[in-house]
Amino acid sequence: MEKDLWFVRDAKTQNVTRRYKIKLLVWRCVDTLLFKTSLNPLTQWRVFLLKCFGAKIGRGCYISPKSTIFIPWNIEIGNFVSIDDYAYIKPRTKICIGDYVSISNFVHIIPGGHDVRSRNFASDLSPIHIGNGAFIGADSYIGKGVTIGQMAVIGARSVVLKDVPENTIAFGAPCQVRGERIPEEEYKKYRYNYIPPEKRQKKC
Repeated sequence: MEKDLWFVRDAKTQNVTRRYKIKLLVWRCVDTLLFKTSLNPLTQWRVFLLKCFGAKIGRGCYISPKSTIFIPWNIEIGNFVSIDDYAYIKPRTKICIGDYVSISNFVHIIPGGHDVRSRNFASDLSPIHIGNGAFIGADSYIGKGVTIGQMAVIGARSVVLKDVPENTIAFGAPCQVRGERIPEEEYKKYRYNYIPPEKRQKKC
């Protein structure tokens, strides 16, 4: 635990070291002066800046200059991922995004919160995982600890607080599964390492 949170004195009270604060301040300067001012086609330049601050990003990705990735060293992004305008990603703990994922405009992905019943409003952090081929609709909120399964579709303006199974269409506030995305026989062609429905775990 201490190795993963080398910058934190107390994860519950959010006290952080000076080194962490300086690193975050430098990134915010880079984000404001170099990342957000870059021309839209220069996505490789923005990927380079994120990688300089510890982000793990695959090939063929598009990241909008109008998006915000608040803490890049806690994010892992697969291949051919699209992050559109005004997406806000604040990985105070790990966020893992698979291949061929599309994140639409104004999506918020925030794996942290607070224990409102604690005296010191203690932090509550839990990683978020988004599976291969998932689509996150505009203005959706993805909360802490959520796993979105492969090829799942999240409708616009959804509030996702629980896991979403693979190959489903889900939307609403709170988000609920509304149906199957692709017929099972066709889905076999698209899923990474196909697993029959009867053998799939609840958490994708």
